[in-house]
Amino acid sequence: MKTNRVSHVPFTQRVGRYHTHMLQAKLSTPVNPIFRYNLQPFYTRQQQWTTELSDSLTRLYRFSSDLEKSARELIAAGKDSEAGPDMELFHERTHSLVSKYNRLQLFLAEKADTLTTQKLDAFAQVAKDAEEKLQTFGIKLLPDGQLEMDDEKWLEAVQTHYVDYTNTMERVAQAFRAGTLGLQSKPLGSFSRYYEEAMALHPYIASSSSSLHYQHVAKTGLYVNERW
Repeated sequence: MKTNRVSHVPFTQRVGRYHTHMLQAKLSTPVNPIFRYNLQPFYTRQQQWTTELSDSLTRLYRFSSDLEKSARELIAAGKDSEAGPDMELFHERTHSLVSKYNRLQLFLAEKADTLTTQKLDAFAQVAKDAEEKLQTFGIKLLPDGQLEMDDEKWLEAVQTHYVDYTNTMERVAQAFRAGTLGLQSKPLGSFSRYYEEAMALHPYIASSSSSLHYQHVAKTGLYVNERW
């Protein structure tokens, strides 16, 4: 049988990018057999990476859920008190919303090396968009992205412009809820820097499990076979 054309599948597509990099890391000269090698540092780093990523994603879910819960409670407080405003309840719910927002922002700043915070700026954008309105009710947006609430100014402004306040806070709360639901509708792992780096041109530089294997091979010439 005569073949007019031979299809060739590139090696990188057949074995994958990580395998290609691992093969490139092989030593070019013979080496003496290694009968004993301490793999503890490798497994320790792998465990640290797994624990850190898992903890970060868990806290991201929890803190965003807490913000969404506070937003729901604030909206509910407004709807339940149209006839007679409960200022104490409103004050408590507003404080809770500000507190939960600030905790989430502090967490995102703390985990800037682990999470792709540019994908998580929806919450900060809500506060920025409502900055002018919030300030009239004693809620100030600080340079670091945190919110600061002046209780005395808040009470005076809300007593004078109650309807305007409830409308403003309902929009803010709904936007926070939308941000949380949008975040939780996607795989949480996609918000990690490891995921972003793994999808980049040079995935082996990422601190992912596969990359740890590659880096180990490049440094030691040993491939850790974890299939058991």
